[in-house]
Amino acid sequence: MRLCFLADAGSANTQVWVDYFAESLGHDVHIASLSRGRGLSPAVTLHQLGQTRDTRSLRSKLGYLAQAGRIRELVREISPDIVVGYRVASYGYVGARTGFHPLAVAAQGQRIVYPVRSLPKRRSAKIALKTADIINSWAPHMTDRLVELGADPEKILTCPRGIDLTKFRRRNGSALAEFTVVSTRGLNRHYGADIVLRASRLASERLGNVPTAIAGGGEAESELKELVRDLGTATDVWFAGEIPNDELPNLLARSDVYVSAVRTDGVSASLLEAMACGCFPIVTDNAANRLWVDDGVNGFLIAAPDPGAFAAAIVRAMDDPPLRLRAAEVNRAIVEKRADMSVNMRTISDAYRKLVVSD
Repeated sequence: MRLCFLADAGSANTQVWVDYFAESLGHDVHIASLSRGRGLSPAVTLHQLGQTRDTRSLRSKLGYLAQAGRIRELVREISPDIVVGYRVASYGYVGARTGFHPLAVAAQGQRIVYPVRSLPKRRSAKIALKTADIINSWAPHMTDRLVELGADPEKILTCPRGIDLTKFRRRNGSALAEFTVVSTRGLNRHYGADIVLRASRLASERLGNVPTAIAGGGEAESELKELVRDLGTATDVWFAGEIPNDELPNLLARSDVYVSAVRTDGVSASLLEAMACGCFPIVTDNAANRLWVDDGVNGFLIAAPDPGAFAAAIVRAMDDPPLRLRAAEVNRAIVEKRADMSVNMRTISDAYRKLVVSD
């Protein structure tokens, strides 16, 4: 099939998705994006939009609308079998405005789980969901939210994209961990990386130094580095920057516990990757994480974004190696059963092909 994605080409989630369609499933994949898309597979054809305009304005809410006409023309030029709009109220809405069918709209977890308080965004989301021929949802709680926004339940395919289990593997049992704590979420202000850093500092009062690896980039990076200096933990914290997905398994395999204080999610690929590699997950107690973590069995769920609570959980995990070992075995089995990208992506691909054939 020839697929035309309308999506943020700079997003790691987008890249993993479109790269797999192109490289592993052999589809002819095009992506139209306001972003440059560094790191995309050479097998994916990038069509960057608005190259002569100010990048900040292109990424504003009006940037999508300003490029709607060009996207419509581009879709006609590419002549795909199916258009996929990734994120409902932005690229999904623009996809609906192209008038092309079949149209798939995929929900980004944070953007849908959060209440849509903006009236224009709510309207855009409703139009995209009404127009779509198929709607990708990564999890049941996302599906419920999509239905609340007016989506037809019959159009929703609830299936996580999954992760590449051939890359994300448990470390050799004899290998020594280099980091006590690892976080691989973006450094956006609402992602709670400051809570992770404060928690590792508090945990060090009980455990001694707590080597912590922070992977990812975002607008809060400089603030977080300043926080580390203020906490006096600069020698224990490594800001790894944005690590290519192929290199993440090595970092995770060198770590003991994975910590995320993100308040709400769709399905966190970062969590699944950590589980696959044997890291003990300590994450926020929310609908997304409860799908994968049974508190006290294969990880810890923390009710409030409180550094003290996260610190106590880190100490508990490090004081109980048998628990971490049992959890690693359980977590690997969970991701193999429910989050194998080779299985789930073929399910999504087959659903798209069925639409194309029937169109």
